[in-house]
Amino acid sequence: MLRISPFLIQSLAAISTIFLVELGLAGQPDDLDPRAVRLLANHCVDCHSGAEPAAGLGLDQFRSVQSIRQSNDVWEKAWRRVEEGSMPPPEEGSLADDDRQFLSRWIDETLHKIDCSQGPSPGHVTIRRLTRSEYRNSVRDLLGVDHLPAASFPGDDSGYGFDNIGDVLSLPPVLMEKYLDAAEAISRQAIQTPEDFQPPVTPVDLANAKLDGGVNRSNGLVFYSNGTAVVEFDVQTAGTYDLVVTVSGQQAGDEPCRFTLGVDKVKPRSLEIAEHELPKPFTQSQRLKVGKHRFTVTFDNDFYLENGPEGKKDRNLLLHHVRMVGPTEFGSQVSEAHRQFFFVYPSKRDQESEVAKRLLRVWSSRFYRRPSSEPEVEALLRIYSGVRAEGGSFEFGMQIALQAMMVSPKFLYKVERPAPVDGSPRPLTNYELATNLSYFIWGTTPDATLLETATKKDLQDPEILRNETRRLLTSPKAEALVDGFFSQWLQLRALENQTRDPNLFPGVDLLLLSDMRRETQLYCWEIVRRDRSVLELLAADFTYVNDRLAKHYGDVGEVKPGAAEFIRVTLPRSRRGGLLTQGSILTVTSNPSRTSPVRRGRWIMENLLGTPPPPAAPDVMPLESQKLVGTLRQRMEQHRSDPNCAACHQMMDPLGFALENFDAVGRWRDSDNGEPIDATGELPSGEVFRGVAELQKILVEQKREAFVRCLTQKMLIYALGRGLRYEDQCTVNDIVKRLQANDYRVSELILGIVESVPFRQRQKMVDEAGMPEPVPMTK
Repeated sequence: MLRISPFLIQSLAAISTIFLVELGLAGQPDDLDPRAVRLLANHCVDCHSGAEPAAGLGLDQFRSVQSIRQSNDVWEKAWRRVEEGSMPPPEEGSLADDDRQFLSRWIDETLHKIDCSQGPSPGHVTIRRLTRSEYRNSVRDLLGVDHLPAASFPGDDSGYGFDNIGDVLSLPPVLMEKYLDAAEAISRQAIQTPEDFQPPVTPVDLANAKLDGGVNRSNGLVFYSNGTAVVEFDVQTAGTYDLVVTVSGQQAGDEPCRFTLGVDKVKPRSLEIAEHELPKPFTQSQRLKVGKHRFTVTFDNDFYLENGPEGKKDRNLLLHHVRMVGPTEFGSQVSEAHRQFFFVYPSKRDQESEVAKRLLRVWSSRFYRRPSSEPEVEALLRIYSGVRAEGGSFEFGMQIALQAMMVSPKFLYKVERPAPVDGSPRPLTNYELATNLSYFIWGTTPDATLLETATKKDLQDPEILRNETRRLLTSPKAEALVDGFFSQWLQLRALENQTRDPNLFPGVDLLLLSDMRRETQLYCWEIVRRDRSVLELLAADFTYVNDRLAKHYGDVGEVKPGAAEFIRVTLPRSRRGGLLTQGSILTVTSNPSRTSPVRRGRWIMENLLGTPPPPAAPDVMPLESQKLVGTLRQRMEQHRSDPNCAACHQMMDPLGFALENFDAVGRWRDSDNGEPIDATGELPSGEVFRGVAELQKILVEQKREAFVRCLTQKMLIYALGRGLRYEDQCTVNDIVKRLQANDYRVSELILGIVESVPFRQRQKMVDEAGMPEPVPMTK
């Protein structure tokens, strides 16, 4: 029997430890699995180490499970590559099947088998301001004013693919100036004041005047002899009106032109035009009821002298035009927004302060999305009182107070109380939770029903929260989730910056690009409002098109010629169905003059599978700059022969080639430059497919869990307004299991997020004890 001395064993262990330390893979005792360390050392670290590791993926700085978990983003990529078989690359010597399965399982367990026995961690959310769209929606729903200038606000910065991330939403001085300008403009639209009041002016049509002795000319009515004109007009609002009649006279004889002006049965007034006077307005003020009325103009001192001097022998009256001004009383024709704001009005001057305080309490509570405090109301009341003390009207004082509400951080920001400094979790208040729920699903401020529920019930109660969530989802306002979440997740907003060569793609203009975006929005909205499976995002037998888009596609059936409205159509599954076959996605993922299998493959990896490839090495020459020949696919294969490119392209390219039957603007084609399209491919994990339909089948059946996890992570980021962290894996796992148990219905995804601990609670990230905050789980 061979005997090994203890000294030799100790020596070998020391040598092994030194070797692993040099590789950067030595950890605490029993911390890293020895077999995993050996496999990584033998197959990975040579390339993925040093100052410039391959694909930017360095594995040589990790000495413990904790260090691996803190760099979850790095090891998540490594796990995906091992799992799908693309790493290590074949030319470097492939792993045996049992070694690959072991290494994949070890990385998976190290990263994802977090101890969830204590429940998910709430995490910390940075207080953030409203986005441009949230601001506009909130103003619209609060005041009934759709403030288009909100579109001129500086663009919102994005993080993790979304524009509502608290860590990146700053408030630069130029935006604060825009807020001040917007508050003034919006308050003037919402509240009319005597200071700004101008009665409406309505022209009266003279074309249908009943004439007795007059002639209707293009420039008005002309009376060459005594006569009368009777004109009827309608009054929509009772009040005092000024009837302004503009006339002039051709003078002759020894007296000026005289005429009478009368309204209804009131005794007519006798008026006259002085000699050689230019057109002059005459005003008749009168109280009018709602309904039909009439006014009369009578010319009654005609004069004609046949032998008189030229220009002095004929007296005529010219009626140029008539305008109705009014009602002239302030308040008689205020806007609907004004009436809604002043749900109560003071009947006496000494009641104004009391009424103002009542109005300010209600409206500040609506703007702040929670009951306003007495000091807050008193501060607004002082602003109002200061305006009144300087002679401003009651309405003007309220207008200025409204501006103060609109530039308050309590409106511009989603304010939450700080979490306890000791790191213990804090449940959100009812009002904080109502605010988060409303902005998540509706993209706007909570409505009266939700705020009333927050006042009278406990929104933290799962059943109450579930009921309110379902109510919000059944509202048409939930379509904001499509523009807020789906449009950003799918990168539809990039269509605004797309350009296409009109010689290569005639007819592809801004209108058609807008139609493409609308198709995808309606498609996603159908899945949300019908509570369909999220898997139908990948493959379905329907879409929405109008006539212009249907003609562009040419293979979706007939639509009524010229129809601008979108209709639901059933699709042939062999070609179209699901996001990957829609013009919006296919155009966004193409180059201006041709398709891009790389961009399309990368888009699928990032947005559907949650496995973004690393960025290209800086010294890699672009495809267009290389001397390559053949079809696009052949040139791509030549490009992929470069070892620096092979690892990533063998993952991206097959996915992109599956979509090659669609050109750069989403039209079906069977050939490219006279060569038949080859849409076959094989994924690194071994799945073989021919064309988009078979790829969709693989995504739905074999890559289902990767897609569902990716979608869950994306929507959770959007709902929380922050990136995900290592601790959020417990929440993601719970939501994925919920979807699996409920046919993957979209409502279960949204309910799972709303009922999750990170959505309902907050926790301060404690790092004073030397515990660093974890690196984000996704970027």
